[in-house]
Amino acid sequence: MIKDFFVVTKFVLSFAVSLSALFAYIMAKGEVGLDMLLATFSVLLVAMGVSTLNQVQEYKSDANMERTKNRPIAAGRMSPQTGIVIAAILIVCSFASIYTLLGMTGINIFMFAFIWYNAMYTPLKKKSALAVVPGAILGVIPPAIGWLVAGHSLMELEFLALALYFFVWQVPHFWLLVMLFHGDYNDGGYPTAMRLFGQASLQRLTFVWLVLTIQTGVFLVWAFQVYPVTIGLSVLVGIWAFISSLELLSEKFELKNARSVFWKINAAFLLIVILISIDEYVKHHIA
Repeated sequence: MIKDFFVVTKFVLSFAVSLSALFAYIMAKGEVGLDMLLATFSVLLVAMGVSTLNQVQEYKSDANMERTKNRPIAAGRMSPQTGIVIAAILIVCSFASIYTLLGMTGINIFMFAFIWYNAMYTPLKKKSALAVVPGAILGVIPPAIGWLVAGHSLMELEFLALALYFFVWQVPHFWLLVMLFHGDYNDGGYPTAMRLFGQASLQRLTFVWLVLTIQTGVFLVWAFQVYPVTIGLSVLVGIWAFISSLELLSEKFELKNARSVFWKINAAFLLIVILISIDEYVKHHIA
């Protein structure tokens, strides 16, 4: 039962998402604090809640896909009604938690996340292979929470650069998953970018979006005016990301190779966030 709870809430993914709130807080404030931990926990709760509701919405499709057929609701180990109760409790708790930090602003942001993910993005996935583009807005919400809790404005150049970075990152991230699991998505009744563009075109498009993500990373590093050593390390990470992206243009590229590119690219882009977070922390404490 405990294992099913972690699966139905997508705990591992939700936890990874919540960390972007933590990093954004450090990037904004240059220090750590209890409010940072509460902000991260609030994002974790809402991510788990909307993910659970998403599995309630998609359990019939999940049952048709090899990758997801053993999820608790899809496999029949948990009823959809139980899933709804779990989702409701988590979402309400997240609202209460974020209210202590940001008041109605936090509740409005979480309400937007809930509506955008469960009422807009989830149904749209069944209708359009390009749903990932508007869905990428969701990637900006966790860092926005961390930034606001740190006492900063979302209109600051640094946050706009961070938001752009997270937004653009979502698209190639998802398209690499499509390459890996396109057969499953087809079985589940989802229109895919693979079917829309074809494999060769999708590889080229994903490469273009990865290069665009690298460019937004350059803008991000510039916006934060980091130390020269951070610039140097970021350049090395960017070169590694670009070289990894080139695999998509190889004539010998096979879909199974998308897994390697996926992990390399995500590791590289996460490293940029970590480097800037460390830079801001050091900068604050030296000052």
